[in-house]
Amino acid sequence: MPKIVDQQARRALIADTAVRIIGTRGIEAASVRTIAAEAGVSAGAVQRCFATKEELLRFVLGHLNTAFTARVLARMARTSDPADDAVGLRVIIDEMLPLDDERRLTSAATAALLAYSATEPHAGQIMRSAYEGAYAFLARAFDRDTAIGLYAVVSGLQGPLLVGAITPDQAQTVVTAALTAAGFRG
Repeated sequence: MPKIVDQQARRALIADTAVRIIGTRGIEAASVRTIAAEAGVSAGAVQRCFATKEELLRFVLGHLNTAFTARVLARMARTSDPADDAVGLRVIIDEMLPLDDERRLTSAATAALLAYSATEPHAGQIMRSAYEGAYAFLARAFDRDTAIGLYAVVSGLQGPLLVGAITPDQAQTVVTAALTAAGFRG
């Protein structure tokens, strides 16, 4: 009897493996062969899930966005008022900053995929959509231009945090100053 494979679970496993490789060794290390070996599947299994490496990388981008949203929603559900936009704003900002191993990994992978997205139109569209979603949430508390500026400040802290050019305390000081300048009172 043929083995039944859960393709969604396999795609998620492959994407998680790709994130780990990209986040620790860079996008150039994420070959189909390396991803397959580290995911414990054959290269053919990866190719059955993703026709091209570009398709795989686009899926990984979407997978990262979905995982980010899930982390934010899970943290919000544990707060005293999950509908509080001020709390949501702080949770989103905190999740964006690479302050622990998981966020460092996803932030590094996202940075590599952002560079890739600058030259691959379909991946660029996925990134633009993710940015629009973030701007829309931040625009619940600020006007659109302020939301875009605040997002730029927070995302601009990711690189310096990743390479140790600033400390988490310095990043938090910058975020607090940006929120104060934007008129945030939460």
